[in-house]
Formats: sequence, structure tokens, C-alpha cells
Amino acid sequence: MRPDEPGRGDDQQPDTRPYLCIPYWTDPITDGGSWDDGSRRGLPAQVLSWACPSIHAGDYTPGRPLEVTVEVRNSGGGNAAAAATVVVYWADPTVGFAKPTFFAAATVAAPPDRTTPATATTATMTATIPATAPAHVCLLAVVSHPQDRAGKAADPINDRHWAQRNLMAVAAAPGAPALPRFAVANPRTEPATFQLRAGAVDERRARAAAQATGLELADTGFRVRILDADGAGVAGPGTVAATAVDLEGLERRDFQLLAEVDGDLAAGTAVVLEVLLVTGNGEGDVVGSLAVQLVAEER
Repeated sequence: MRPDEPGRGDDQQPDTRPYLCIPYWTDPITDGGSWDDGSRRGLPAQVLSWACPSIHAGDYTPGRPLEVTVEVRNSGGGNAAAAATVVVYWADPTVGFAKPTFFAAATVAAPPDRTTPATATTATMTATIPATAPAHVCLLAVVSHPQDRAGKAADPINDRHWAQRNLMAVAAAPGAPALPRFAVANPRTEPATFQLRAGAVDERRARAAAQATGLELADTGFRVRILDADGAGVAGPGTVAATAVDLEGLERRDFQLLAEVDGDLAAGTAVVLEVLLVTGNGEGDVVGSLAVQLVAEER
């Protein structure tokens, strides 16, 4: 891996190699902070790890062409643009990625931006996700260069080369809980124990997530339960539900989330939940994240 400080080599001499990332923020997220140059991974808690704004997608309908572009930042120490390769994948709603499906690839010339934030945007990539795919899918992107290679694990939270848009919306109402299905996957090749956790997002991040999709944050309580693929309860109910999951390397397992709201959801509002996969007993690295928006039923 490269040193944490862009543009410096192991001996602290100028390093002309590219230092690439798919940025998660452009405005400072803390007082005195800077734009995302990729040096802060795992992602800070303030960042919506499941909603990278540098991945842009058109309207998605299974079986119809989808257009995607990706923004890339190069904070390396050279003077020339780096010819980087960007690959986009898609997957059913998942917390952690093991074997996502190829969508498209493009090259982009990413000039160094040591003094002012700047990004390079890929040409539009167009492909068709099969008609059999679910109504909501995850998009995963990775940028790489021969002198700055991405890690093999698809890790958009801890590897600056990777990023994701991983948010699904489901209808819910009092007495009519949402029951979205999702997968959990170990992105690493070694077996491990994880904590699968679902529950509330703090108000600031929840409001930002709702506004990112043109909604307002709903003012109502909720309860969640984690169910296995057959519908048996494994955790909850409560505002947070958590359970231990043992996964082999790159293993994928199906779950369901049962989410109930206490009050009616007005049109244009949402309750935002977050599903995380965390190493160990829940105190380790977050290696997967998914947002679920509970919205009003269409009438």
C-alpha cells in the first residue's frame, strides 16, 4: 500500500506516482478539514458510506439500459495526468461485496490536484442490468492504475480505490411492515466472525440521506428485526437489532429485515435505517453498509 500522505514516498522524497480515490466528500466535513483525497479510510463516521456522490446513475429500471459516470481524484505528486481504469459492478442489495457482477469499464485521465479539489469524470458507461434483477440494486466502482492498484477485496469503506451507492427504498405503514431482502457477504478471503447490525441513523446523517433522494426526514418511531432467509427471527425487535454471523471467505448469505413504523408516513418523507457488517463483536472494522429508506405506500 502507498504511504498515508499523498505525494510522499517511503523515504519522504517527492513521489510522482498517482494517488487515486473515488471521493466521498468535496466540502470539508470538519472545521479546518479538506476535501476527500483518499487518505482517510476507513471512512469517517460523518460520511454516508452507502451513498458516494461521485457515482452518478440515471433512472434505473431492470431490463433497460442504465447510464453511469464516476468521478475520480488524483492527489499524487506528479505533474502529468494518470490514465486510470474505472470498473463498475452491480449487485442485489447486499451488506459487503463478495462477487459483484461486472457492469462496464472506462479509462479516465486524472490530473494531479494538490492545491485545489478537482475531479476527472469518466465517459458515460451504458449497460443493461437483467430484467430479473430486483427493483433496487447496488452500484460498486473501483479505480486503479499500474502504479496505484486497488486492493482485491471489494471494500468501499476501507479502500480509497473503491466506492458504492447502496441504498434501497421500501414501502411501510402501521400494520404493514416492510420486509426487504438483502444479502450479507464477507469481502475478504479469510473466514471471520462479524456482527450484523441494523437500526437507526443519527438525525444529521438520516436527514442528509433523505435529502439526497429528494425526501424529508419523517418524524415517527420504528422497530426492526433481522430475519434469516426463511423468515425466522435472529435479532430484535428494537430500534437496533444485532446478531453474530460466521462467514467463510467470500461467503454470501441471505437475510431479511422486518421494519415497522409507529405512525403514517407522509408522501415525500422517509425513515432511514442503516445495516452494517462489522468485524469481530461489533467493535472492529465496518466492511459493509446498506441504507434502507422506509417510505409511504403509493396510493
